[in-house]
Order: sequence, then structure tokens, then C-alpha cells
Amino acid sequence: MIFLFRLIIGLFCFYGFLLLLPGYAPVKDIPYYDDVGFSVIAHRGGRGLLPGNTVEAAVNAIEIGSDVIEIDVHLTADKVLVVRHDAEIDTTTNGKGSIVDMTLESIQFYQAGFHEIDYPNAVSPAGIRIPTLDAMFQRLPSQRYLIELKPTHLDAADALCDQILSHDRQNQVMVGSFHSSVLKYFRKICPEVPTSLGKTELLWFSLLERLGLGHLYDSPGFAMQIPPSFDGLQVVTPELIMLAHRLNLRVDVWTINDTEEMQYLRNLGVDGIITDRPDRLLSTF
Repeated sequence: MIFLFRLIIGLFCFYGFLLLLPGYAPVKDIPYYDDVGFSVIAHRGGRGLLPGNTVEAAVNAIEIGSDVIEIDVHLTADKVLVVRHDAEIDTTTNGKGSIVDMTLESIQFYQAGFHEIDYPNAVSPAGIRIPTLDAMFQRLPSQRYLIELKPTHLDAADALCDQILSHDRQNQVMVGSFHSSVLKYFRKICPEVPTSLGKTELLWFSLLERLGLGHLYDSPGFAMQIPPSFDGLQVVTPELIMLAHRLNLRVDVWTINDTEEMQYLRNLGVDGIITDRPDRLLSTF
């Protein structure tokens, strides 16, 4: 009993010590966010309007007023970055196969369309193909992008860095990944390109915020993309947003397609909403 009492007292003292520690400085301002306010982020280019992760979807999203194009990339067998969410082409093309085992030519032999599970009744325009990242950059050279690195192998990270720098897009791209280890590697090889926080980095941020120790978070990224809730636990809270803004971090929430929820999150103070339906989000302004 005495040991337990001493342990509790010790923990309280240690917690008090942590509260008194000086916090980390906010992250620096970056060109990616120069002169921008709230961001309408078209998820996979607005995949509820046109087949996702295609040039056609991205162009449409920009034409209707979106601010950022969110896309995903994979690396083909012949080392070309293509814009695609899943590792296989099965659900959005009339072909089958894993991207890592296919050449660009074999992938682009097939037509791309709406996701057959998410949008089973949607009719796709003819002639759409899975695009390369290079084609996306060339078609929309002035656009801001949020690019998610899907593979865990580091060849894709190397290729993405090379592609961004060769197109001089380092001020127009934010790179994200669920895999913090991939982001850590990307930051090392490509410090010119800003990144958001990975999954374990977000968990650490959230834990420190809930413990009242957010000042001890030393952010490796400049933004976070988070769901409004996870497993019944509310993720996006006024306290989390307040801490993020104190550290100069942007808070983007995914994937929101309901206009009432969009309005609620905007009123809460988030910095961007990632949506399949940018037209709906724009209608709330």
C-alpha cells in the first residue's frame, strides 16, 4: 500500500515536471500555404463526380472551384508513378492485376471508370485511363496537390521525390502516408517537400493533447489528415484544433460528403475538408 502511494505521488510529480517543461516552437510557415484560407480538397480528384484518381476528375474539380487535388500514387514494374489508390487495378478498370507487377503500357491498355463497389451504378465516360503522375503535373501545372504515398517499399518514395523536383513542384505538393516510416525516409531524401503526419505520429500527437502535454510535441510535418472519429472516439475536437493551430499545423478532415457535417466542421475551425463531392462542399460557402 505504501509503495502504491509513493508511486502515485511520484507520477504526479513527474507529470507536474512535464507540464513545466518549455514547449517546442511552432513549425515554420511554408509556401504551400501562402495566402490560403480554408481548403476544398477533392478526394482522388472528386471521385463522386468523375472516376477517381484521373486527370479528367482533377480537371473537373479545379473547374468547379476546388483548391487542392488529393491523389494516391503507386510504382509500376517499369518504375513509373501512376495515380491510383489500390495496389490492384481490378476495382476501377476493365482489367485485373497488381500495379507493382505491371508495366505502364499494360496498365494503360485498360479503361478506367468509377469504383465498381462504391459506385456500382455510375456510368463512366469512355476513353479514361489510369494516368501517370507526370501527366497530372503537365495537365495542371499550377495546382496544389496532396499526394499520398501508398507503397511501403522505398523505391516509390525515391521516384516521387525525383518527380516533384524535376517538375519544380516542391512548393505545390504536400506528401502524406499512413506509414510513418515511409514519411521519415521521404523527409530525409526530400527535405524540400513538406509532409503531413503519419499514423503513429498522429497517435502520439493525440495522446499528448489528451494528457495536456501538447507543448511537448515536436512536429515533423506541417499538416494532419484525420477522420472526424475512429472506433467511436471523437478525433476532431476543439482542443485538438487549438493545439494544432498553436503549433502552426493545418487540420484537414476526411472523407466528408454530407453537407451538414461539412458545415459543422467548418464552424469548428478545421482548415480543410477532403471530399468525394467538392461541389457539395462549395455549396456550403
